Amino acid sequence: MALVTIAANKRHLVDSKGQPFFALGVNYAGYFDRAWKMWESDLFDPDLIARDFRKAQNSGFNAIRLFVHSALGRDIAGNDFAKLDQTLSLAQDHNLKVILTFNDAHYLNLGRVGELDANIAGRYKDISTIFAYDLENEPVFYNLAAAIYPDGYQSPIQTSQLVDHYGVRVSREEALNLQQNRRIPSHLDTDKAFYYINALQLFLEYDRAVNSFVNRGKGTIVDFMLSDEAQPWHMLIGVLDGTVEAWLRARIDPVRSAGCWHLLTVGWNWMHFASLPANRLLDFQEYHNYPSLSWSGFNTNINHLQALRQAFPDHPILFGEFGWSNQSSTNPATSQPVSDDRTALYEAAMHAYMRANSFGGGFKWMLNDTDVPHNPYEATFGVFKQGDEPKPVRDLFLRFSQDWPSVDQSGIFNLIRDLETGISYRFDLPGQTTVGGRVYQDNIISWQAEGIAHCFIKQENNQLLIDAHGAGQLSIEPWEIIPSWDRARKTDLYRVFTDNNRTRQRVFKAGESVLVDVRAGAKYAIAMGAAAPVDPPPDDAPEVDPKPGEHVVLLGNADSCLQAALKYIRRFAPDFTFAATEVGGRWAYVTVVATPDQVSDEMLDNIKATGAIIVERIQGDASTDVKTTLDNMADRGQRFLSAALPPQPEPPTPSPTPEPEPEPPPDKPDEIYIVQPGDTLGRIAQRIYGEFRLWTIIFEANRDKISNPGLIRAGMELLIPKR
Repeated sequence: MALVTIAANKRHLVDSKGQPFFALGVNYAGYFDRAWKMWESDLFDPDLIARDFRKAQNSGFNAIRLFVHSALGRDIAGNDFAKLDQTLSLAQDHNLKVILTFNDAHYLNLGRVGELDANIAGRYKDISTIFAYDLENEPVFYNLAAAIYPDGYQSPIQTSQLVDHYGVRVSREEALNLQQNRRIPSHLDTDKAFYYINALQLFLEYDRAVNSFVNRGKGTIVDFMLSDEAQPWHMLIGVLDGTVEAWLRARIDPVRSAGCWHLLTVGWNWMHFASLPANRLLDFQEYHNYPSLSWSGFNTNINHLQALRQAFPDHPILFGEFGWSNQSSTNPATSQPVSDDRTALYEAAMHAYMRANSFGGGFKWMLNDTDVPHNPYEATFGVFKQGDEPKPVRDLFLRFSQDWPSVDQSGIFNLIRDLETGISYRFDLPGQTTVGGRVYQDNIISWQAEGIAHCFIKQENNQLLIDAHGAGQLSIEPWEIIPSWDRARKTDLYRVFTDNNRTRQRVFKAGESVLVDVRAGAKYAIAMGAAAPVDPPPDDAPEVDPKPGEHVVLLGNADSCLQAALKYIRRFAPDFTFAATEVGGRWAYVTVVATPDQVSDEMLDNIKATGAIIVERIQGDASTDVKTTLDNMADRGQRFLSAALPPQPEPPTPSPTPEPEPEPPPDKPDEIYIVQPGDTLGRIAQRIYGEFRLWTIIFEANRDKISNPGLIRAGMELLIPKR
């Protein structure tokens, strides 16, 4: 049976049915009263697990992350798979893909750990319900430096390399004393204990250097490793990388030897290890982080995810654990409640950011609050409160799961700062916009919520449909969202009750922003109203007005180029893509926002050769010139720099003196066309069929003489099939 795999673009996942897959996931450690104890014999309850999996499915989650806790590990070591068999079957029943996390107890004997991992992986090697195996949850310095490595897996940190290069930080006598006082793991021999404590001391010094770099605003740890400031630490970074490689190979090899080809990852929560090159041994990268509930905390998550993408451009990146607690402190005496609406805002925005920027998905921590009264902060990360009461984020995740299209459609995410809640956001996907927060404003949309709320705007049948989770006031300019909107028309605002029952609430003047008082649970529609009289356009000024799906913006990257084109895209709503090789033959009109280094002129020639009517590059620096040009075009309503019509046959030049008509040549069969100078397959299809996209029909009928659709020559005889 097919397993989850990596997409060709190396950013997305592909599910077992071959469909693009964005992991809208949640972590699960058991019901409220048995978190981290769900596998124990007296607490394992399939009915409660089924109840929780049903809650997850009904919340829109498509994936769940489980853990091999000690009790389950003991069962499997005794060849008892009954609990895991039953749980995986329940996940399958509820359409949940599973990440199964090994060695949650952090056992150090990697040989024994590998045997248990291989036992699990071998049993389920053909089970498509399993999405991936997480080799370990949040390993830290101790787990790598103090591990017992199997024969053949040499860890550089357990050798003299660091002491030889940096000198002695902690003497052998001091190391022995620390080990006797249980400050160094007792299972390490004298040499390894000495190497361990010196490596730890160096690692702490390295950590201080990294934090200094980050706190000075110079970038992330990935930027630090590429900077001149990292030069003194190159040996340590190399040893850490070699240690991670040895540790990974000791974990991966037993799984692969069991015949298992599920995806493998590690749930890192230290960027020091998550960003090391050795992680290329993994199929995708997984990261965990729990920053403050603030503007800076949210941006810390963004910076870390972007740093991992910088380090691993050819790997999907998943946020394996993230979320915000509904209590302020771990101390029951001082902890204060944190608004469910506010944490929902941050968690929804985090998922929207990942979806917009083509990350592989995210797993919220966690499905249920837990019964841990001594630690209120840890106890209140759930989607559900005790008693199965959903928090507001549950409805947002469900809405996202219903609305978001396939992950191969790019999105746009915009975050702004709010002095009261920290953040507000806008998230655009083709045909839909979500605005969340207390106050959000840009040049098209203004949202003022009563508290914190989320407004959903959909384009359908040349109108905007609006509803919200929460109440607020929305101001919007519909002509900036729907390209075909006639600004000369008035605008009608309706309250929608059913598909066939709506009441007009208000009429807005032509060009006037539409103001909607949105109530929670109510639906509204914004539609074009009566047309105002306008002068007809001159006959000699034809416009190029592509139909939906005929115009694409080809972007060089997701950073400067996308930002430069943002207003233009929102104004005209073309398709947009980063894949230059997929443009030819798919779109008649191509606007290129990319430098020649990103998308070459030769590539544009190939696109033209497949029949595109307009292929124009917006020249200049993306952050200034290109953005200015595109913004001005959006303001003017000018889609193209130069208009063009499909090529028309030129009328013959009349002869000055009439001559006798020559004998007509023998008629050629109607199904034969002779290629003329300047012809492309697209232009021929436009001339014969009236639609340039039908060039593929001609290409397929002439494969015996055309190997490349862009290489046809004048005089070639082409068979023209009937449409």
